[in-house]
Order: sequence, then structure tokens, then C-alpha cells
Amino acid sequence: MTSSRQLAAILFADIAGYTALMQKDEQLALLKLQHFREDLENFVPQFGGEIIQFYGDGCLMIFNSVVHAINCSIHLQKSLKNVPAVPVRIGAHQGDVILEGGNVFGNSVNIAARIESMSIPGAILLSEKVYSELQNQPDMNLVSLGHFEFKNVEKPVEVFAVAQEGFPVPKKNEIKGKFKKQSQEKSIAVLPFENRSSDPEQEYFSDGIAEEIIYNLSQLENLKVASRSSSFAFKGSSEGILKIAQHLKVENILEGSVRKSGNKVRISVQLVDPINGFQIWTERFNRELEDLFAIQEEIAEKVVHKLELTLLGKEKRQPFIERKTENVKAYQLYLQGRNYLDQRINIDAALSCFDHATSLDPKFAAAYTSIAYANFYKVTFSNYPPKQGFPKAQLAIKKALSLDGSIAEAHTMQALVDFYYNYNWEKARQEYEKAVLLQPGLSDTYRVKAYFHSMLLEYEEAIKCAEKAYELEPLSVNNCFSLGDMFYRSGRFEEAIKILSGLVQKYPDNTIARDLLGYSYFLNGSIEVAKNILLPHVNLSQSAHIYIIGRYRFALQQGDKKLAMDYLEHLQIISKSIWVNPTIISFMHYQLEDIKKAEHYFKKAIEDKDPGIIYCNIDPIWGNYKLLPFVQNKLKEMNLIK
Repeated sequence: MTSSRQLAAILFADIAGYTALMQKDEQLALLKLQHFREDLENFVPQFGGEIIQFYGDGCLMIFNSVVHAINCSIHLQKSLKNVPAVPVRIGAHQGDVILEGGNVFGNSVNIAARIESMSIPGAILLSEKVYSELQNQPDMNLVSLGHFEFKNVEKPVEVFAVAQEGFPVPKKNEIKGKFKKQSQEKSIAVLPFENRSSDPEQEYFSDGIAEEIIYNLSQLENLKVASRSSSFAFKGSSEGILKIAQHLKVENILEGSVRKSGNKVRISVQLVDPINGFQIWTERFNRELEDLFAIQEEIAEKVVHKLELTLLGKEKRQPFIERKTENVKAYQLYLQGRNYLDQRINIDAALSCFDHATSLDPKFAAAYTSIAYANFYKVTFSNYPPKQGFPKAQLAIKKALSLDGSIAEAHTMQALVDFYYNYNWEKARQEYEKAVLLQPGLSDTYRVKAYFHSMLLEYEEAIKCAEKAYELEPLSVNNCFSLGDMFYRSGRFEEAIKILSGLVQKYPDNTIARDLLGYSYFLNGSIEVAKNILLPHVNLSQSAHIYIIGRYRFALQQGDKKLAMDYLEHLQIISKSIWVNPTIISFMHYQLEDIKKAEHYFKKAIEDKDPGIIYCNIDPIWGNYKLLPFVQNKLKEMNLIK
């Protein structure tokens, strides 16, 4: 991929308070977002600029002229006052940038983003470099706000504001941004609560208590909360509190136990300083089970108080999110279903739990969201026909969003259906953006969004999303695998090998990670290493999935045509009793040079809405399969290639 360097004026703009508005009035928020984007698409080209990227409620632009960039900003802010008025912050800087693959990189981009972060609605802030270019503009009134030390910026930057009529100038107490000198963010990890009930099946209940406390605490923007998957990685661990805190990079640990007997529950909680093991706070809660939700919120409130955290000042705190349901039995079923779903151990059992939960509380939005995920997982992991699984997922997610449009996971699920089943790329992109705005700390959204970008061949953005997910939850096996997968898909095999080697070393039974590592070595030219990884594990699987086909391509390339023939026969036999991706069978025929049958099964894949149609365009192990004329025609029809 070629790159070039140039001097540019860089603008960052975003909508202030968009996330809060989205939660309060989704329709109004989307109207404002539409107004914002339409004005940008109108004004930026008029002033000779280029929109580099929309990201959620923000936008990055570059201009060849500083004067044009600021004039564009002025016209934009004036237009955004029209109904529906959009409160936008703008930051500008000038400097060298690197253009590569439609993206812009460089320290100057970072500085522009930092300046935008300290702006206020309606304002236009700019660096001293931009100011120096505007000094000879008689109609430009600019005032200095002083010098600021920004995070990850070596030298202080003097920042100015456009001060002509109609443009607000931030006051000192209004300036908030990404500065070097900020108070240290407090942090906490909530470990899985110990199940002390006589019934081991109640473990999902104790896990659910910890999970809900994590979710409540994560609503506080001044508190860093280790994610559920990161904290739960230490379930049953013999490591001490200090080691766990170091792994999770937190200052405080919340641990506890749950004893449930009949309709009574006792929850013991202690907040611990991991450095000295001192209990900062400890308390017991003996309650009737009907008080469960109040207990969760009470514990979270007390932890917040002990950490001396406030969101809106000491006298006022942001309330916690509303409960998912007030029906305790429905909530218990939901937790039990989540336990099945998270472990992928029994998706049908999970569905039964969620269905029962929604029968007890027909307004339980989170349970409908989980029904959608369960049906998606059945297609992905359990050879379930897409034309059966995806419509069920669509129906459930439609119900969930009609009940509560603020659930980030619901928008992520809607994006998955829009992408894999409806083939509506732009709608899927919008849903991912909503999910990120609603819960920017949810790593799973970034991980799934990475796959979306990779499917559209937007590899740089895919890697950024995968890196963000990994940064949020570095202990997540899924996030580690996905980061390696994104490097693999983009042809950066050495980086993929580095990530996947560590994962396979830690989890040697993870067959998909091991296969992907073998493919990376193979495609990077290390044939002998790939052979040692792949060939000992080539066997006839009882099921079939997209990632397994590379083993047989490699075996065939090594001259073992019999194994490939045996595998093809196996696929055709099991496809009589379960659904098997027709693209896999098509690919196998292609590998055996039977193009006629390859085309026959590809047509069946189109009829079945097989997700493999999209995979064949981006997975390097499929080789030149995507160049077959009938494949090319379909990919062009789907706007996946030009």
C-alpha cells in the first residue's frame, strides 16, 4: 500500500452530548447526526476539503488551505444552528500528515484531536500554527486561551478561539480535555463472587451478581472498571489479590460470596487494597430474594462512595441504569441462559431459558437480545441454516430494540443481521456506530466491528478496532484471536504469527487459533513449520466450519489428494443430516479442479445466504477461488468489490 506525505490543515469535529441524547431520544439524536453529516458533505467540498472518516458522532477532515478550513468551520457552525440545532465542537491544526489507503496519520492529527477535545459546543479552537496563517485576515477575530500540555504531545501548544459574534469562547472552568496533568483515574476489578450455596448449579447466580455490579460501576465515567471477561479469567485462580490486580492494572479489588437458600440470599462483599491486603470496606447483606436488584445497586453505590467518585459533582450523581426486569425468576433464567451461551456448551438450553424468561416478563429487552445472539451462534457454530437462524435473530432483536433502544449489544446484533443476512452494509455501519456511542467501553462491539471492516476490505480500520478491543480486554481469548485474525486477513502474517503463537502456547486445545497460526506460516512461506502445525491435526471433523478448510488446501498442496477426496465425501454425507456451508463444498471441488460442481454449490450458497460468500473474498487461505467468474459476479453484485 503506497503512502504520501503532505502539509495539511486538519479539522476534527464532533457532536457534544450525543451519547446522552441517544439514550434519551434516539430519533432526535439520529436527526441531529443526519444534519451534521449532510452539512459536512455539503460544505467541506465547497471549501476544497476532504472528509477522511466519519467515526460515530465525529468527523476527520483535511484541507490544503488553513483559511479554507477555518472559513468552512465558520459556515458549518452557523448552519448547524438551524433546526434541529447540532452542538458541535471543532478543533484545527496544521502540520505534516501521512496519507495511506484513504487514511491520515501523524502527530499533527493527534494534536488536532487534542484541541477538539477541549472545545465546547459552537466553538472553533485552533493551534498557534493555524493562528499564524490567519493573522493577515482582517475579518478574523481570534483570542488566545493560553498554553496547554496535551497527552502524548511533547511540547505545550498555544490554543486560540474564533471570537467573532455568535461564536462562544470557552471559559477556564469550561475547558476539559486530554491533558497531561489530570487527576489519576481510579480503578477497580470485581472478581467472580464465590458460590457458597449447596447447589453447584447456582454458580450462574453468584456470577450474575458480580456481573451486574460490574455493569453498574461501568456507567461511571471517572472509574476504570475491569471488564467481565478479564475479571472472570481469574475464576478459581490460586493467584493472590496483588498478582490479580497487577494483571488487571487496577488499584482496588471487590470480592465477595453468595449463599442462596430457598427464597433467602446472603451476600458478603469486601473492597480490598491489593498492595497490603487491607479491607477498605466490608459488609453483609441478608435479604429476601425479591430484594436482589436493590442489593446490587446498594453494593455498587457503597463502592462508589468509598472510592469517593462523583460524576456531576459531590452533591449530585448520575443514577444507575434501570433494571433489566423486575421479575426475579425471569432474571435468574436470563443469568442461567447467559452462562450456557457464554460457554457455547448448549445453545438450545440457553434459548429455552431466554424463552421462558420472556414468557414471564414480555418486556425483558435483554432476554430478547440474547435470543437473537443464540440464533446467530447456532448458524455460526452449530451448522444451523441461515434462512432459519437469521430471521429468528432479526425478529428477536426487533423486539428488543422496540422495548429498549439503549442496549449496545442489541445494536451490535442488529448490525450482524444487517451485514450477514440483509447485505445492507451502510445500515450495519450505522448500527455499529450506535453501539459504540451507547457503550464505548464494551470491547465486544469493537471486536465484532473489526470483522465488519475486514469484510469490506477496510483493513486499517479493522486492525484499529481489534486493537481497541484487545486494549479494553487483553485477557480475552476472543479479542486476542481476533487481533491475530485481522493481521492475518490483511496479509500481515508476521504480526499474526506473533499474536497467535502466544495464544496457542497458552491454549493448545484452541483448534481454530492453531489452524490460523498454521495458515499464517504457510502463506508467509514457512512450509515446514506449517506442516508440523497442520498435518498432525487433519482429520474428518463431525461438523464443518469456515476456518477448517485451510487444512485440506494445505494437505492437497502437499500432494495428499486422497485426504481431500475423503473430506469432500465426508462433507457431502453429513450435509444430508445437517446444514453445511455450501461454499466449503464448492471450495473443495475448486481445489480438486472440478469447476462445474464448484459453481453448482456456489449457487446453492447464494440460495442459502451462506456467510461463506463474504468470507471467500477476504480470507487469504481461499487463494484464487474468489477470482472465479461466477464468484466475482456475485461479489460485484453485493458491492464487496468494484
